[in-house]
Amino acid sequence: MIHFGKIVFFSMLVILAGCATGPDVSSVEKKKAAKVKGPKVDPKIIVAYERALISLRAGKDEQAESALRQLVEQYPEFSGPRANLGILYFRINELEKAKSEFHSALEINADNVVSLNHLGIISRGEGKFKEAVVYYEKALQIDPDYAYAHLNFGILLELYMGKLPEALTHYKRYQALTKKEDIEVKKWIVDLARRAKK
Repeated sequence: MIHFGKIVFFSMLVILAGCATGPDVSSVEKKKAAKVKGPKVDPKIIVAYERALISLRAGKDEQAESALRQLVEQYPEFSGPRANLGILYFRINELEKAKSEFHSALEINADNVVSLNHLGIISRGEGKFKEAVVYYEKALQIDPDYAYAHLNFGILLELYMGKLPEALTHYKRYQALTKKEDIEVKKWIVDLARRAKK
């Protein structure tokens, strides 16, 4: 049985968390960036990107879209602006545009776990559960510590595939990886542990 309250909570969590946590950066990407030797990124790019993200987080969608589009045109070698355009389109339910941007981000950087995670969410929403599994598994293969892929994979496994023990594992991993304990997910873990024993 699908829990409507859990789906609503999850939808809001994805929208807020995706934007609020620097949506195109996972722990693997941070480590890679620290190891990269070569020319530094122009500070102007960083400032423009940060401004675009501020607009995105503030819900100023037109301003964010314009700024991100400009970054995509000027710096096509970066996957972050495309992934964030995908998040913007995902948030306003323009899913075809979102998918296009996430796929473009992956063409630039096949390790963009944020794009993989969101493609998993979209696939799940389209009823393509096996496809969603592939996206989540790939994201977690790239970055086993990417909390949101664990959360979303857990939701897919529990609510749509009935795989309670596997879902419980992903919820627990998500909870362990987040800085602040998620009270709602904590309740899910207790409930799921009880149901998985039956």
